Amino acid sequence: MIEVQTAARLHLGLLDNNGELGRLYGSIGLAVDRPKILLRASPCDGLRVEGPERERVALYARRFIGAFGFPRGARLELISAIPAHVGLGSGTQLALAVGSALARLARRRLPARLIALAVGRGWHSGVGITTFQYGGFVLDGGRRIASGRAGARRLDRSGIPPVLFRQPMPKSWYFVLAIPETDPGLSGKREADAFTRLPAAPPALVGAISRVLLIQMLPALVERDAAEFGRALTRIQCMVGDCFASVQGGRFASPAARDMVDCMLASGAAGIGQSSWGPAVYGLVEGRAGARRLFETARSRLDALGGGRVLLVRPRNCGARIREPDGPGRVSPGPGGAQGAV
Repeated sequence: MIEVQTAARLHLGLLDNNGELGRLYGSIGLAVDRPKILLRASPCDGLRVEGPERERVALYARRFIGAFGFPRGARLELISAIPAHVGLGSGTQLALAVGSALARLARRRLPARLIALAVGRGWHSGVGITTFQYGGFVLDGGRRIASGRAGARRLDRSGIPPVLFRQPMPKSWYFVLAIPETDPGLSGKREADAFTRLPAAPPALVGAISRVLLIQMLPALVERDAAEFGRALTRIQCMVGDCFASVQGGRFASPAARDMVDCMLASGAAGIGQSSWGPAVYGLVEGRAGARRLFETARSRLDALGGGRVLLVRPRNCGARIREPDGPGRVSPGPGGAQGAV
């Protein structure tokens, strides 16, 4: 039996929805320690899928087997899942968990990027793929525009966005994660349609986002300055939210999301944001005592807004754990072997 455990990611924003320089998007994100996926795979005649998310698990399994021709059969059991369509990257983590389990079941070593391409993930962001491999904070360089014209939005789909920067996150940083009980975030065809309807961002706005990232956010992360990192995060989130306002209804995806980030900022969060299309929003705080206070405040406020889920999470600085519980021990897709092989 093969067991794969991976966890959610927070998406901190897309950098460039202009494309004049021949690339689109570019994204920032980081791995957090929960919610988690736990998937088990064992040999079987044919394909059997058990547990929650059966349709998605089966879809990714069929795509993987169709692309690589192995294994001939498998029993896949999803023990725990990341909530779907709330902005925590559940699709990419689940797809890579399925593909990695099937590859290991067949005693094959495949780069995570090949698995992602085979199962149809990583079209707009490479953050989820890299956090699956290594964890930590990730910056990717976006996708080439195949036609060379920004307005066409015809992207080069032959690879995944290149990783430009990866850094472990300080262990003393926490995120209070709030998931309001509202409509789910965009995904699948709705997400693809939304990207086609996005207006091109003004070059000056793209330049401002990139400047804050390069001159404020990244130095603050390296210097472990939570306050400065949080200020940069909030600035980037507000600018990115304005870029997406025309397709998500405002700077944030819902009135509840906007209320929650305002509440967390007013209650001591160093920085705030919405993860991907939401509805999940988060507040950064340093130190466990402050994190617990912010958690309690956020929980009370979310209850007053109609309910939802609040989690206190920490950055995760390691990749997915892939192991054989009855075998020789832990195997992880880190840099110790062939890079990204799983």
